[in-house]
Amino acid sequence: METRTIDLRHPSYKAMKASWRKWRLTYASGDKYIEEFVKKFSTSEDEQEFRDRKSITYIPAFAKGAINEIKNSIFQRTTDITREGGPSSYQVAIEGKNNGVDLMGSSMNTFIGREILPELLTMGKVGVFIDMPIVDSGEVTKAETQDLHPYVYKYVAEDILSWSLARHEDTYIFTSLLLRDHTETKDQETGLIKDIEDRYRLLNIVDSHIEIKFYNKDNEQIDIDGTASDESYTINLPSIPFIIFELNDSLLKDVANHQISLVNLASSDISYAVRSNFPFYTEQYDPRLELYSRPAAGVPANDGTVATPGTATEAAKAKSKTVKVGNASGRRYPKDLERPGFIHPSSEPLIASIAKQKQLKEEIRHLVALAVTNLEPKSASAESKEQDQQGLEAGLSYIGLELENGERLIAKYWNMYLGEGTDVTIKYPARYHLLSDKEKREEAKDLEKLLHSVPSSIYRKEMVKEIVKITVGHKVSAEKLETILNEVESSTVINTNPEIIIKDIEAGLVDAETASLARGYPKGSVKKAKVEHAERLARIQASQAHDGGARGNPDNDDTPGRTGSKEKQQSRDTNEDSRYRDKTRGRGR
Repeated sequence: METRTIDLRHPSYKAMKASWRKWRLTYASGDKYIEEFVKKFSTSEDEQEFRDRKSITYIPAFAKGAINEIKNSIFQRTTDITREGGPSSYQVAIEGKNNGVDLMGSSMNTFIGREILPELLTMGKVGVFIDMPIVDSGEVTKAETQDLHPYVYKYVAEDILSWSLARHEDTYIFTSLLLRDHTETKDQETGLIKDIEDRYRLLNIVDSHIEIKFYNKDNEQIDIDGTASDESYTINLPSIPFIIFELNDSLLKDVANHQISLVNLASSDISYAVRSNFPFYTEQYDPRLELYSRPAAGVPANDGTVATPGTATEAAKAKSKTVKVGNASGRRYPKDLERPGFIHPSSEPLIASIAKQKQLKEEIRHLVALAVTNLEPKSASAESKEQDQQGLEAGLSYIGLELENGERLIAKYWNMYLGEGTDVTIKYPARYHLLSDKEKREEAKDLEKLLHSVPSSIYRKEMVKEIVKITVGHKVSAEKLETILNEVESSTVINTNPEIIIKDIEAGLVDAETASLARGYPKGSVKKAKVEHAERLARIQASQAHDGGARGNPDNDDTPGRTGSKEKQQSRDTNEDSRYRDKTRGRGR
């Protein structure tokens, strides 16, 4: 039997299909995740009880939270991305103008942050097709086409079905590619969208251009509007304008099963907690009293009634011993028997489960962070790899390098569509951080404590540089960060703590000029301060002379702040009057 074109799948696609489904559901969460991964592990739980348990199950989406933390760490640095050069239409579109890079008003930062980055982190792979609007030169004018420009749209990993690659110069290009599209169908009367259908796109390189064929779900060739046709389309480019952003692994690879364990523990716990709120009533009884209380056939009971022969015994056996219980109901119990009461399941299994869930939550965050440190881009350029060797942070920087390389290829195909050879410079930030602002401040404080532990100015400068990188390295541009680090390197005094500088001045370890420069005051500030200080002294002395003298001038004292205490002590030491030295109380009236 002949294999249909739309059924062809690359071997790596077949190998990853199951994992892709798990990773996507883990990140998406929702009811599908509960339906797929919440399992029944006890034969004592019937189907109705299992359905009831699933209906109250929640999703502890800690894996999703860990991915979003990394996504946000990278996305918040997109404002520092440098994009220079290229066609004017490219520069306009990447700012979100003229319908943006996707013809939906998105800037390049928005497209990368919303469409590419989440897919790349969760699935480890995402494709981007660079397309150009189809223009019929016989129906539109030149003025109508002057604002037309290439645009981009993504393909998730599950829709990149099969492909072939070939070596071209220093890289690999697609020679054949099968993609799956999802097209909207409209109602003929209202024009409203009523369904989404699959459409397949086959691209091949034929005689230095790209040939495109479309197929429907029945493997029938169609045109771009969905009508049966053997028509094919041509793109006048030497290579297929499709690129793949790819990492060596999904960040969810090692934690997806952790979250499956978490959701099942959470489901069991919530069911256990709900059912434990309905305790069981227990009451001791004496079997002899039960037998004594049964009326024999033909014998009058305590209330005077006589049991019917042949039925009294059976009735006593079948009758349910129901008891009305509650906080407004009382209950008598026989003498010498234990008091009736309620019992409930032990909370120890629930406590143990909560402890295990806490451990799983911590492991998820740690494993995702570990997965980041082990990342390597699949297709980083030679320039990017060289930059990595120069000390770029592993993990997050690798993700940035992969995004940077993908953007360069987008710009390359953009130029090819327009027939221009204008170079485009794209530079992503070199540093990213996963720590929260609070954690960064705490780390910086710990480093600051080490400033005085080693008598080396070079060591202190390097420690200050590290503090700068931790606190503001992720918030400022690379150029501004380099300027700050150069200022640290050229500074004479490393420690600028005002308390330490004041103590050093009082101890005579540093002059006022050096201390002023260490605090960042302009050159010459000490000289101006001395002049102002002398003027203030003169004003105070003139005021005291006018008032007939004062107790002292604190600004003119060698030890400011101590004049009053000295005078008080001297008056006590020189006064011989016993009335001032005798602390006994005098005679009262």
